[in-house]
Amino acid sequence: MALEKKSGYRKNFSLSVTFIALISILFILSLFLAFNYSKKSIENEFVSEKVNVLEESIKPYNEFFQNKMPEVSYYNGFLDSATASKFVDTIALKFPFISKVKFYDSEVRNTPVKDGMNAGHFSIGPKSIFQFGKTVKPDSVKLFSESDTRSFKVDDDFNGMALKLVRFIDKLDTASVPSQEELFTNFSVVLSNKITYLNIPRREDLKVYKEMLQSKLNPAPVYQQDMLVFQLDPHKIKIINT
Repeated sequence: MALEKKSGYRKNFSLSVTFIALISILFILSLFLAFNYSKKSIENEFVSEKVNVLEESIKPYNEFFQNKMPEVSYYNGFLDSATASKFVDTIALKFPFISKVKFYDSEVRNTPVKDGMNAGHFSIGPKSIFQFGKTVKPDSVKLFSESDTRSFKVDDDFNGMALKLVRFIDKLDTASVPSQEELFTNFSVVLSNKITYLNIPRREDLKVYKEMLQSKLNPAPVYQQDMLVFQLDPHKIKIINT
């Protein structure tokens, strides 16, 4: 009887140890799963918050890029230095990440230009070049004029945009209407630290540009084009953490 009692005690003790061990394993496993779940949740929330911070922080940039910059086309190429200066003052005040703007008051001609780009019978060149910004000294605002060409240098910004314009006109199907996305893509150059934008001509003007590229017209037309190069300072984009 005593032997059976002792044997039963050992069985109960073994079961208790096994039960405690099983509970301990389940507890440790649940802690591990809970930790991984919490870690994953925190990581997902962190990623989501990062996306929100990014979206909020670049809102001013998107507003400038999508809404304000295209306003240049409203002037149909007839911006002058005074109007351009006011325009730059307005956007620089609202968008501090714009550090400087270079303005090319240009003409499209059916006759060759000395300073600029000539392709076929199509030519584009600046009449004058100005730069605006808080760091620009008053005596450095005017960079070039037709009466004083000594300071003129055909830079990559002007060359790149002029070449892009010529290629667009060359491939242009005048029987169809270009989409706004196609026009915007072909009349702007976007880099990490600057954006070059050429005002988008009217559809009728683009048709004439196509004719000018292929032949001489009589009388030889002259069109106004405005090109602006917006220098950007990414460090002045305010991080908005809501």
